[in-house]
Amino acid sequence: MQVRDIDIAQEIVQEAFTRVWASKNTPSEEVEFRRWLYRVVSNLVKDYHRRQFRQRKPLYALVDVADPLAEVERRAGDPALLDALHSLSLREQQAIYLRYFEDQSFAETARVLGMPSVSVRVLVHRALARLRSRLAAAQAREVAV
Repeated sequence: MQVRDIDIAQEIVQEAFTRVWASKNTPSEEVEFRRWLYRVVSNLVKDYHRRQFRQRKPLYALVDVADPLAEVERRAGDPALLDALHSLSLREQQAIYLRYFEDQSFAETARVLGMPSVSVRVLVHRALARLRSRLAAAQAREVAV
């Protein structure tokens, strides 16, 4: 009853078994396996609650954010954006393209790139952070000039 929704609980358990099955570090002894599985489920539940907490921001804190695709199209000729995109590795560029321009899920992107879904999530997260920081730095330089 940690998530109060049977469907979400089933998804968490399924994801836990998938991760345990795919991990090279999964213990073979039953007692250790149970501990390992419990730890994975526990961590997934914590992640679920973190995501739920982040989504429950007060309405006054929400900022009107432009559509990312419209923003990219608007800035298509912007040298700062092109420079930021070219600073990413080829794999990061591919992951961003598949995820946001082709509207692929993380699982589909992972299949195309031949990587685990978790790795694609990390790759996209880090690539977006790198893009944000480079664009913020470029904008700060423009303001200073």
